[in-house]
Amino acid sequence: MQRQIEIWLLTTMLLSGALAHAQQSVAPVKASAQSATTLPANSEPLEIKLVRSKVVLVDGREVLQDATLAKPGEILEEVATYTNKSRTILKRVEATLPVPANTVLLIESIRPGNAKASIDGRRFSVPPLKRKVKQANGVEIEQTIAADEYRYLRWYPGDLAAGKSLAFSARFKVSDDNGLAAFQTGK
Repeated sequence: MQRQIEIWLLTTMLLSGALAHAQQSVAPVKASAQSATTLPANSEPLEIKLVRSKVVLVDGREVLQDATLAKPGEILEEVATYTNKSRTILKRVEATLPVPANTVLLIESIRPGNAKASIDGRRFSVPPLKRKVKQANGVEIEQTIAADEYRYLRWYPGDLAAGKSLAFSARFKVSDDNGLAAFQTGK
């Protein structure tokens, strides 16, 4: 029996949290008389576009396809494009990409490769992530955290010039554990 899993573009909670964090983590734009009048009152200077695709091999070449449905073991690619819609430089931009639920991050796919990762969305470090674990004998050892525990990636590109865009991407393998039963759409 083959399970099909519907992979949502992002759960409402993850999308809202990531986009809110990304927009809050941008320092206030240096306002000039020109820039203040060019943006409508409800406009955000930073636009974030997230595209999810399924990576498949066709005649030995990778092809990106629609990712509405994905099966366990298939590979998804997410590309987050951050665009400065204002006429001024955005300072201290932080780009955050949540790891989709029920997937495992493929660490070698992170582009650009200087991202930091997190298991909790608060503390970010260069992968592979490690944690201290106390053994039964009381001795503390450092242990590598498995990639399936990673929940967020973050890049620190610095400033983003007016009208410019930056793209950040990573690939994820759809998990085949029992936790996916809730997303099963067919047999």
